[in-house]
Amino acid sequence: MPYLSHLLGQRVIDSVGQTIGNIIDLAITIEEPFGGEFPPVTLLLLRAGKTELRLRSEAIIDWTAIENGNAVLLDQPRARLTVGREKEGEIYLRRDVLDKQILDMSNARLVRVNDVFLIEDGEILRAAGVDVSLRGLLRRVRLETPVTRFVKKLGVPMSRQHIPWNQVEVIRGEEGGRIISRVPTDKLSKMHPSDLANIVTQMTPTERAELIERLDDETVALALEETDDEIAADIIEALDVERAADIIEEMDPDEAADVLGELDSQEVADAILDRLDDQEDAADIKHLLSYEEGTAGALMNTDVVCLRDDLTCAQAIEKLRDEEANPEMLYYLYIEDEDGVLNGVVSLGKIVLANQSTLLKDLIEDEIISVYPDTPADECARLVAKYDLLSLPVIDLNSSLLGIVTVDDILDEMAPEEWTRTLRMQDYEE
Repeated sequence: MPYLSHLLGQRVIDSVGQTIGNIIDLAITIEEPFGGEFPPVTLLLLRAGKTELRLRSEAIIDWTAIENGNAVLLDQPRARLTVGREKEGEIYLRRDVLDKQILDMSNARLVRVNDVFLIEDGEILRAAGVDVSLRGLLRRVRLETPVTRFVKKLGVPMSRQHIPWNQVEVIRGEEGGRIISRVPTDKLSKMHPSDLANIVTQMTPTERAELIERLDDETVALALEETDDEIAADIIEALDVERAADIIEEMDPDEAADVLGELDSQEVADAILDRLDDQEDAADIKHLLSYEEGTAGALMNTDVVCLRDDLTCAQAIEKLRDEEANPEMLYYLYIEDEDGVLNGVVSLGKIVLANQSTLLKDLIEDEIISVYPDTPADECARLVAKYDLLSLPVIDLNSSLLGIVTVDDILDEMAPEEWTRTLRMQDYEE
């Protein structure tokens, strides 16, 4: 199979053996119905002396000679050749594709295109895919063969990494174009949020904006919760206020507060909060923003259900359903008395397995490990580790539940980013 790097610089010879010029680029058409999954080469850009010459591919009768180190052959003498023009829907492989980034779905990362491989379809040459491996880069500088031979002697594999063209989308840009992966939105939506966050982090602001445009609010919210707060804030600030509010509303209140707290403009943050459909959520987020960074109050999630101790197990489960409780907040269920005082905790498993007529007050563990909003994050981490907890209740001076700090929240605050990302992926895979 020929590569673009093999064709660049090669001579183009007419039917009487005269050299017309050297290939400096190839154009393909991505417009339907001519483009298809593997778009054809439709134009050659040649360097002819001091000028550039565009030649339509219909005049070519032999591509295969290139693989033998010979020139591309034409079916007409130079005098009879029709000079081509760039058409709508054509993109240049060297200018618009080489060295641009593409989304590698299998490894959830952006990679650089180092070469383009082509296939022959009768008399037509088609773009078959892109090479994102080191071999592609070495091929362009004519070092592929010696380097691969050398590393082979060392017993080191040096494979090609090809991504088929039917998984690649080319977009023309003001600066010559770039490419992104043609990945259906449903596949992006099914990616683990940490993977999507990793991809977003590698993108330029323009690329991020285009990706966000393709995704639904919930998917974006989940990804932003896993993204560095400063980057997430940049993304939110780049959106119109209505879309930003829709995304913030899908986020956990503590995560939303972290992102809004990083915005450069308090006016923008206030405008977003004013447009939330649920103003109780907006009030929760504003309350979280009032706590000092690095404290339990700043880390806690207020999206938690507190149950009365005079409910039966059956009534408790029904209340959780009615309030559409967040499953991630159900590590433990916190129980309060008629005065709103936190007086115990019980696991969801115990409620499910108990006789459904049993009162919660008969199941609770009344020895509660709790913290106040101003408790430092490192003290929260110490308590979680000491008592092997999955979440830690945050109470006020009246012992009423304000929210909970989860082990994930503490990991985000205390552990290096690469540790938390690894642990989350392990949890997801299990």
